[in-house]
Amino acid sequence: MQLPRFPQSKSEWKAALSTNSSDEKSSQWINKDLAPTPKAERTWSWISLSSYWWGNAFNASQWSNGASLISANLISSSVALALGRPGAKYHIGYPVLARSVFGMYGQLFFVWVRAVVAIIWFGVQSYFGSQLLGVLLRCIVGNSWWHMANHLPESAGISSRDLLAFFLFWMIEMPFLIVHPSKIKFLFAAESIICPLACVGVFAWCVHYGGGIRVETLASTTPVSAGGLGWAMMNGINSCLGVTSALLVNQPDLTRYTRRPKDAGWRQASSIFASKTLIFFFGIGATAATQGKFSQAYWNQWDLLNAILDRFWGPAARAGCFFASFGFTLSILGVNIGCNAIPFGADVTGLQPKIFTIVRGQLFCGLVSLAIVPWKLLTNGSSFLTFLGSYNIFISPICGIVIIDYFFIKRGNIHTPSLFTPARGTLYYYTKGWNLKALGCWVAAALFGIPGLVGAYHPSAVAKAATHMYQMGWVLCFTVAAAFYFGINVLLPARVVPDGYESDAKPFEGFADTEGYLEGDALVEFRGVEIHEGQEPVSGSASFSLEEKV
Repeated sequence: MQLPRFPQSKSEWKAALSTNSSDEKSSQWINKDLAPTPKAERTWSWISLSSYWWGNAFNASQWSNGASLISANLISSSVALALGRPGAKYHIGYPVLARSVFGMYGQLFFVWVRAVVAIIWFGVQSYFGSQLLGVLLRCIVGNSWWHMANHLPESAGISSRDLLAFFLFWMIEMPFLIVHPSKIKFLFAAESIICPLACVGVFAWCVHYGGGIRVETLASTTPVSAGGLGWAMMNGINSCLGVTSALLVNQPDLTRYTRRPKDAGWRQASSIFASKTLIFFFGIGATAATQGKFSQAYWNQWDLLNAILDRFWGPAARAGCFFASFGFTLSILGVNIGCNAIPFGADVTGLQPKIFTIVRGQLFCGLVSLAIVPWKLLTNGSSFLTFLGSYNIFISPICGIVIIDYFFIKRGNIHTPSLFTPARGTLYYYTKGWNLKALGCWVAAALFGIPGLVGAYHPSAVAKAATHMYQMGWVLCFTVAAAFYFGINVLLPARVVPDGYESDAKPFEGFADTEGYLEGDALVEFRGVEIHEGQEPVSGSASFSLEEKV
């Protein structure tokens, strides 16, 4: 067997890095992962999406959030349902959908906004996963792992043991990053079964050991006024929605692979609501049950498992904590793939389609995440983490604008060929490639949260009203962006159909019946490299295949 030849010349490197197929040439606007998902890759069912949410809900971030409110779960499930609809109907991901909302060039900024945070969270979640992997290795190896000699200085911010666990978890992640999103659903199916069982097992043990859930152990001894309680609840809603922001925006990147639009419907939304309600209950309940006997509240899953091992070291405790840490580690793996790697891969594909495919982007995410040095962020980067926590004031306006644009402005009608046509005067070119109305509404909405963000760093520098606005940042910025965008489009109506089709009145999602094509349109395709035996390659245009629609 002949090994692949390593590129030698500049032209060979260029050919190796190219995203061209054997028949088609990629461009600034399209490659195989930006083109509408072909039917052969529409493999996700409603079970696949429900598995994704069930598995990803039972993770360390959700467990330790510490504030579950039914209203927050209702909002997140409703927003996810709405944002997933365009992907399920037109089989396009977020970077391409954003062109219809923000413009052919404007979408680059709003794709970049999401990509930057995704790569940071990939590193942070990898660190969380390594902590759980450390518990698993402690159960297997025993004290030789737990008491491993540390050869790193204190300034490193991490011990030799934890650094080894981090790289071990990172290496476990890498093979999953070469799997295309259309085929990764089996990982989510596995974690949707194993992770909830792990959570139920830990919760049941904690309740049994603690003699029941003792909520009074978590209660504050400081009296809280009615107004203070209300703002605390609002802050809880904001925290819950902030944790799920990344999952909400990337919905089209997943629903584009569904077999039928109804697969991204109410069954997915009910899975979001049920799974998130349960995990918050398990996290709070387990902590409340054990705090009295442990004399400390362990909100992190790995801290709780290590506390159990410290007090009950033996074969039973090691076996129980092994299976629990395995389930929790699997959940972190699924979260990192589904919520960070896939969105980042889709984003960089939209930013540089001549170089990146989704799989290449996922691998790039894994490699660059090492430069984040997440343990430094979590131990010494409090200011940076405060800014990262404010992510929702920048993401929620995007959610509001996309939903209003799809459901109320365009009434569910997206013209697919125009998404790949950046010429002046085309439907989504707007003003020099920017939808200034959407950009202005996003800026205006984000400004409502900026004073509170300043107050997070300097509490005495802003009024109390600004702090309250920041506490309800997700809901406030989402509502402001949605209201402003709807209002400005009432005053200045947007063009929603291509020139020459103005007289064709279409019902809600009328374009979706033909997947975004009108009579006489050409199909937007990007043929793959796979040529079956006995089949001749089909030639295409210089950028993507255009075939007259029948």
